Amino acid sequence: MGERGSRPSGLTVTLAVIGTIASVLVALVTAAFLVLHVTGSPEQAATTFLTDWQTRLYAEMDTVTVNAPEGGVAGPLNAESAQLGMRHLNLALGQVTQSGGTAQARFTARVTIVTGQVWKYQGQLQLVTQNRTWFVSWTPSDIFPGLQAGQRFVLAGVWGPRAQVLAADGTVLSSPRTIAQSPSLQLVTGNVVRATAAEAKKLGVPYQAGDPIGQGGVEEAYQQQLAGRPAVTIRIEGPGSSRVVAHLPGGPGTPVRTSINMHDQLAASAAVRAATTTRPVDVVALQPSTGRVLAVIERPGGFDRALQGVFPPGSTFKVVTASALSGTGLRPASPVQCPAQVNVGGRVFHNFDNEHLGATSLQTAFAVSCNSTFITLATQRLSGATLASTATLFGFNSQPNLGIPATLGRFTTPHTQVDLAADAFGQGTDLVNPLSEASMAGAIEDGTWRPPQLVLSPAPKQTAQPQQLGSTVLATLRPMMRAVVTTGTAANVGFQAGVFGKTGTAEFGSAQNPRAHAWFVGYRGDLAFAVLVEGGGVGADASAPIANAFLRNL
Repeated sequence: MGERGSRPSGLTVTLAVIGTIASVLVALVTAAFLVLHVTGSPEQAATTFLTDWQTRLYAEMDTVTVNAPEGGVAGPLNAESAQLGMRHLNLALGQVTQSGGTAQARFTARVTIVTGQVWKYQGQLQLVTQNRTWFVSWTPSDIFPGLQAGQRFVLAGVWGPRAQVLAADGTVLSSPRTIAQSPSLQLVTGNVVRATAAEAKKLGVPYQAGDPIGQGGVEEAYQQQLAGRPAVTIRIEGPGSSRVVAHLPGGPGTPVRTSINMHDQLAASAAVRAATTTRPVDVVALQPSTGRVLAVIERPGGFDRALQGVFPPGSTFKVVTASALSGTGLRPASPVQCPAQVNVGGRVFHNFDNEHLGATSLQTAFAVSCNSTFITLATQRLSGATLASTATLFGFNSQPNLGIPATLGRFTTPHTQVDLAADAFGQGTDLVNPLSEASMAGAIEDGTWRPPQLVLSPAPKQTAQPQQLGSTVLATLRPMMRAVVTTGTAANVGFQAGVFGKTGTAEFGSAQNPRAHAWFVGYRGDLAFAVLVEGGGVGADASAPIANAFLRNL
């Protein structure tokens, strides 16, 4: 017979079962106590944490966080935002799993980084109870799974082909071939260069030294659009470690279309190239009916004097003064006086070469550019405020938005008779450049001054507003500007029919015999233009022949 094995007695089994049941009951009672006596829920704490993170209310996050770093969660979250160049953050709470006094909350993050791409990843929060309240237990991995203290995000970008700067007809202005045809186009397009370390830092992540960037003109102003989106690699780096956590595909740039008309641009380039003067020459042509800039020429290059320079207008400003005088009842046939000189407030003003006509008409005085006539009429019939108001009709003191830096005419209201006299014939504080002068001439042709436009797509928001001149101004100025080229200062230039204009000889500097800039501004049909020969002397001799060559080249 075998030995009898030992077995637990019925009492022992019963006690064990009772003990197990008691343990389960204690656990259930404890869990029930926690559920009934803990404020809120892990879902509520996680929702508050994510909502405040998404809206950058970092101080509010601290109220639902434990184990946060010194200074709160703002430090690491601001660092993350800067490292990624974060533009937008969307956080969506997912599944929440609770186990007694702890819980895990999953979430989906959609981060729009500086280059516009969206990085999507899954994250997780750890939650605990303290003082009968649910909190997020902070660790760096709340930002991204596995992120540790001392680690950071690093972006690296690889740029694809750059988009082009285009003329109105689609010609690639930024191509070497087109620039060779008209080097002045670089004033509009700018250049593409390799970024220095300082430039890359200024542009921000993910730019690095050596990346292609625009410098000047459209290339710089529309850097983001032309460059497109680089292919971006996101890494986490820290002491002794580096791992790639995302690859985001790039996208091509989008071309920028300008209003430049290559036919007009090349015609103007040829006219300037053929000019006999060795002085700097600046030309702008535009379309009066739209304000679109059709051509920009500058010889030599350098600072964009055609669009940003400031020069005295000389007698071209008589277009503005005559417009103001038309509001006082003067017309082209009105009788006026043209003495050799006039004295205003003790200051003597004289005509060019002290010419004098005596009794004549307003049209003739305008055509031969009699300074004394306009000085006398302005000081007798106009106030400084009236002349300033008329100047605003021609865009003076407006801020244009061409898409690249540019300026229009500047006019300071004169408060003395002497200042009013000087301003009336463009030798006061009034300042212009070829852009503003061409738009002034275009206003007479079209009947409305229109803000100049250069970048058409994407068109920048225009703050300057069109200004209607009125029929009286047009009926007065049009025949007088025609007389300039038929019987006046530009009569011997050889302009074809249909050309209207105004010459200007604008003295500058403080020498006893000051030098002068040479101007010719005008229009023919739906084309307005301004030609400046810097230090060129007499407008009829230096600038008008270039304008004539330009028009004939068309």
